Amino acid sequence: MRLSKKIWAILALAVFSKNQAQNYLNYNVSNAHSHNDYMQEIPFWQAYYANFGSIEADVFLVKGQLWVAHTEKELSPERTLESLYLNNISKQIKLNKGHVYPDANKKLQLLIDVKQDYKSILETLVNTLKKYPEITENAGVKIVITGGRPQPQDFKNYPDYLFFDGDLDKTYTPDQLKRIGLFSADLQELVKWNGKGIPRDEETEKVKNAVEKAHRMQKPMRFYGAPDFPNAWVNLMDIGADYINTDHIPDLKKFMNTIPKNFYKSTKEYSVYKPTYETDGVNKKVKNVILLIPDGTSLPQYYAAFTANKGKLNVFNMKATGYSKTNSSNAYITDSAPGSTAFATGVKTKNTFVGVDSEGKALVQIPDIIAAKGMSSGLISTGDVTDATPADFYAHSDNRNSSEPILKDFVSSKTKILIGGPTSGLSEDNLQKIKTAKIDLYRDLKSVNKINNRTLIIDPLASQRITNGRGNWLADAFDLTLNDLKNNKNGFFMMVEASQTDGGGHSNNLEQLVTELLDFDHVVGKAMKFADDNKETLVVVLGDHETGGLTLLDGSLKEGWVFGNFSTNDHTAIPSSVFAYGPNSKEFTGLFENTEIFNKILAAYGIRK
Repeated sequence: MRLSKKIWAILALAVFSKNQAQNYLNYNVSNAHSHNDYMQEIPFWQAYYANFGSIEADVFLVKGQLWVAHTEKELSPERTLESLYLNNISKQIKLNKGHVYPDANKKLQLLIDVKQDYKSILETLVNTLKKYPEITENAGVKIVITGGRPQPQDFKNYPDYLFFDGDLDKTYTPDQLKRIGLFSADLQELVKWNGKGIPRDEETEKVKNAVEKAHRMQKPMRFYGAPDFPNAWVNLMDIGADYINTDHIPDLKKFMNTIPKNFYKSTKEYSVYKPTYETDGVNKKVKNVILLIPDGTSLPQYYAAFTANKGKLNVFNMKATGYSKTNSSNAYITDSAPGSTAFATGVKTKNTFVGVDSEGKALVQIPDIIAAKGMSSGLISTGDVTDATPADFYAHSDNRNSSEPILKDFVSSKTKILIGGPTSGLSEDNLQKIKTAKIDLYRDLKSVNKINNRTLIIDPLASQRITNGRGNWLADAFDLTLNDLKNNKNGFFMMVEASQTDGGGHSNNLEQLVTELLDFDHVVGKAMKFADDNKETLVVVLGDHETGGLTLLDGSLKEGWVFGNFSTNDHTAIPSSVFAYGPNSKEFTGLFENTEIFNKILAAYGIRK
């Protein structure tokens, strides 16, 4: 049996009412409307398999049948309302045992746009629908007449399975309002907005007033003639439009389906460290360098995190800023291996190459260079200890995936401390080499109170996401490493990688990206505080590349939410943002090759290579 009109009204209110403008999570493909669906390459089926909530067909009466077309010039006997829509809807209802979609809770609105005299067309429609009781008596299908339609006082003359598109300028009695399926309005009559940027305030007010008027009557609102691309969709959702018109079904489907991963609202905020700037930018040699690498990040990622923390980020308190060109020696778009090899050695190399040049020849890395000066080094990662970024500072391989030989290189390197997640490279042979070299091996960061010798910590917790319970692991690893390295009177080098920011970009998961970056930013604050206290420490923050092609579509600095969109699930060529704090920080401004990070660090130490 069909749902009563009262129940339909309740469902409409529950589905279509919006709370805050930023609550994009209320939207999904049920809010998508396939405008002029019959003009799609595959009418009905493309929108149906995209799980759209609404499909539109324009109809003309020709030879006693309802033909579907945009204009009379396009009419064809092969394209009828029955062949393109009614037969297919009927087929799916039977296939799904009485439901229009396999998901019994999903509903479909068929919007029929009457292009000629409504009396003749509606008479033919009613007679045609008599063959389809599985449609007319189905709770999951709603047929709404738009275009040519009767006056409200005549609604009662038509079967109650027909609903009508409402006009906001008309007044309806309670009984007439029960027959209204939704309200539609021509957006171009309300605003001159072309979909780019945001509408003017007075235009936004007009559109919002229309939405609110429809919602007061417990009806959904649709705007036709609306711009049809992501920024326009965002603004229409922000305004509260319940159906989003599109002629681009695959694009809107992907956009709607990825909203949960593209939207993030912080559940808590934190205060950032207040730098003293006492030695910031001073031109003098440093004893210590702390290099902080949030993998796969550039300015969009930082600003997403800044927005989520309500306009606060430690890294944004660094005054010296620049951009690093990230291309490798054999590709416009780098991967992490040559990306951080450039930082560690000052040489561009091929993709997948770790600590070697383009010919595969081993390069000398910062930890080994400064060891000759009596300085020590520590490397930390929230990924595998043999991942490309930490490996670039101690290993030599033409294949970043060769975990066993990479870990073997740690034994012979001058790096004192290596901390990170589990690796397949911890073979019996490597275990014996680690033991012979008298390297302390731990399987849990918490079990280490103090570092005494060369140390390798492989902790499964390191590889967990912050949302999966990693807690303060990264900050604790930083503190443990710093407490040892700072005791070296000759100075030290520390590299800290937040590897799972990159994972957030690869998986197009804004929550992962932002939460990992905010966790990393706590360590940035710790490093800045140490630099202020120590006065001989340079802190440098930069990603090895950008991942995901992130764009930010909307957000609120006041409320701590951000809505983005990713263009790829891989790396891009976007230069990485560089931030620096402490003595010689001014050397890290402007646009430069990523290899210059190595040169600038050695220059800060006063070392000539």
